[in-house]
Amino acid sequence: MGRNVRAYNYGMDPSKLVLVQAFGSQGEADVAKSVLESAGIDAVIQADRAGGMRDHLAWSGFGFKLLVREQDAADAHEILHPVHKAPEGKLVVAQICGTRRDADIAQGALESAGIGVAIEAVPVPLSDPLFRLLVREEDAVAAGEVLKPSEPNP
Repeated sequence: MGRNVRAYNYGMDPSKLVLVQAFGSQGEADVAKSVLESAGIDAVIQADRAGGMRDHLAWSGFGFKLLVREQDAADAHEILHPVHKAPEGKLVVAQICGTRRDADIAQGALESAGIGVAIEAVPVPLSDPLFRLLVREEDAVAAGEVLKPSEPNP
């Protein structure tokens, strides 16, 4: 009764895995892993969480690490961090964000709505930079609607 143990255990050789990105939560890492797998790139998440009982332990090892085969690293990075084509024409400021993360989230929302956007870092003396979201002038109104905060339900 020969069992195919390899089918269960077969995966990626851990000696040839490289870090593509680290995430702050299991959910973020799971989404990125799914994106890579849908593109045909095998990925694993590495994090020590004491069996899920102590999420804070993951940060003692740099968070939730997304690993791929060495030969897939460049493609995985390109998929997770696509080059954003800057919009052409006269650009106007749609929003100013205090962090790069907020700017990236807003950029994703705008691009999901079909609005081209560029992010411009603006140096601020003795402080972290601000980030301006630039859209084509003709997309400014639509961008404002996309970026408008939702109103709380009563």
